[in-house]
Amino acid sequence: MLAEIAAAYCGERHVEDFLERVGTTYPQPRVIDTTRRKFWYRDDLDRAMNIGAADAGSGIGARFREKIREKRNGGTA
Repeated sequence: MLAEIAAAYCGERHVEDFLERVGTTYPQPRVIDTTRRKFWYRDDLDRAMNIGAADAGSGIGARFREKIREKRNGGTA
C-alpha cells in the first residue's frame, strides 16, 4: 500500500507523521518503485503494531474464533 493508505491503516492522522516513524515504529517500505512511490505490506505493518499477536490468547476472543472455526467446519474444530 502507498504511504497515504499505510498511514491511515496505522491510524496516523497525517502521512508526514507516519513517514517520521518509518524505520522506528513502522517498518521500511518493502518495495521502492521510485523515490515517490514506496509500498508497504500489510503483514509488515501488522507485525509492527502487534496485530494478530492476540490470536494465540485464551480469552473470550479466542473462544469466539474457535466457535466460528467449528461452525465453518461443520461442527469440528
